[in-house]
Amino acid sequence: MSIAVLVIAFAVAVLVAWLAGGWILVIPVFLVEAGMYYVVLGMISRGMEVTRSSKGNGMFFVFWGGTMALIGVEWLAAGTFPGNGVLLFVIFILWIGLFALMLSLPRMRRSYHPPQ
Repeated sequence: MSIAVLVIAFAVAVLVAWLAGGWILVIPVFLVEAGMYYVVLGMISRGMEVTRSSKGNGMFFVFWGGTMALIGVEWLAAGTFPGNGVLLFVIFILWIGLFALMLSLPRMRRSYHPPQ
């Protein structure tokens, strides 16, 4: 199913790029579409995790899907509003930092023991 969805996303990206008249748009549009698919897939699979071995697979999809979508959106934003490279880089670094913090919070809660 994943390959079929990605082929459809690529076809839609080609169609959008053809209608917009810029073939370079295939890449960022595909990144946004595929990224959103993997975020949804990660959210769905995260709710179905029951065993310890499968724990984290959903967050893996959410992280990389969100990162793909962010890169695609930043690519489109850089083409629309040129000269904002520093701001886009800062947004990307913030994304990585916030997601790392979000992933480490459950571990920090388990290891915290209040003083007695």
